[in-house]
Amino acid sequence: MAVVPTVPLEKIEEAGHHAEETLKAAIPTFANRWEEEWLPKLKGYHDMWNKFDLRGATTQELLDHIEWSLGRYERLWDIHFEIAVPFLVAPSMFQDLYEDVFGESEALQSYKLLQGIENASIIAGRELWAVAQTASDDGLRSLILETPTSELVSALESSDSGAEFLGRLRSYLDIYGKRSDTIVEDPTIAINNLKAYLADGAEDPTLHWNQLVAEREQYVADAREKLADYPEGVRTQFEMLLATGQDGQRIQEDYNWWIDQMGTLQVRQVYLEFGNRLAAAGTITERDDVFYLTGDEITDSIVASSPNNFGRAVAERKAEMERWSKVHPAPMIGADYGPPPAPDPERPDVIKGNPGSPGTITGTARVIIKLAEAGRLSKGEILVTATTAPPWTPLFATA
Repeated sequence: MAVVPTVPLEKIEEAGHHAEETLKAAIPTFANRWEEEWLPKLKGYHDMWNKFDLRGATTQELLDHIEWSLGRYERLWDIHFEIAVPFLVAPSMFQDLYEDVFGESEALQSYKLLQGIENASIIAGRELWAVAQTASDDGLRSLILETPTSELVSALESSDSGAEFLGRLRSYLDIYGKRSDTIVEDPTIAINNLKAYLADGAEDPTLHWNQLVAEREQYVADAREKLADYPEGVRTQFEMLLATGQDGQRIQEDYNWWIDQMGTLQVRQVYLEFGNRLAAAGTITERDDVFYLTGDEITDSIVASSPNNFGRAVAERKAEMERWSKVHPAPMIGADYGPPPAPDPERPDVIKGNPGSPGTITGTARVIIKLAEAGRLSKGEILVTATTAPPWTPLFATA
């Protein structure tokens, strides 16, 4: 995977054949490597991060830890790209086989056989639902639903039942809140989802998941019945690609959990500790200003007897970021293929996008651009956004 060729042009075809054969060999083994080789390694790294006492560390211990962290972070991304290609290709290869066997009109149906596979996102949503259901006391439930999200933590702390519930929520965030820095550092996102789970008529997301599992199992059984008279080689290939396709769907969520999200968060936490110390020393104005410094500026300042004051440099860099945030990028780089398709002049009220679910429905379309706005989504509304990521999963049950 590369933006530009990594081999001479005359060797592109040869490299393509090599890549194809390598990928074919990786498809049947990637799930086993994930479970037995890569995942244990990732868990070990996270255990080390979680056990390290950031606040209690000496300056030298913190410097050693950031060096270790950046080395592990680089290894996380090595694993990321070792696993990403096979898990992305496996479901696609299953679809190709399904289309070859059952016809082009049935191709998309192949994904019905890959749906409802348990993964980190499903588990996180299920556990948040379980936390919400412990607010069974009517008074506690009313307190959660009626108190503004920004005031709820302090309101819960004012009663025994509220404090007990808050403890359960914090335990949840300790495990599942590390999916992105916004959730673990700002619990309001989880609280908004909790409110949706406690609203009248809210449905247990596990019920919908069970329906998907049952539907999947029926589609698998029907496909096997249709294949009963096919040659054994076709049936064997079908079973292998079915298993790897399902593994691909599962691991796509799980590797995001361990690498993209928690891995980034762990390194962020180390830099936040540098930010705390530099802010206390007057090197920067506030903790998060650390992200406007380079790595060398951070480590040099933390050991300097008379560190530089970066107040002016941080202000200039913030202004530069603000300026560039208002610059609209060119629609393309390279050949100009003309303007993008214009809206239908006969239907200016129609907005086109990619549906995340099949079927047709009429209802309120709620545009949510940032996860922090999740509280605006009400039960049964149509979620409209630019793109989603695993931390958005609890919103799907509300929609």
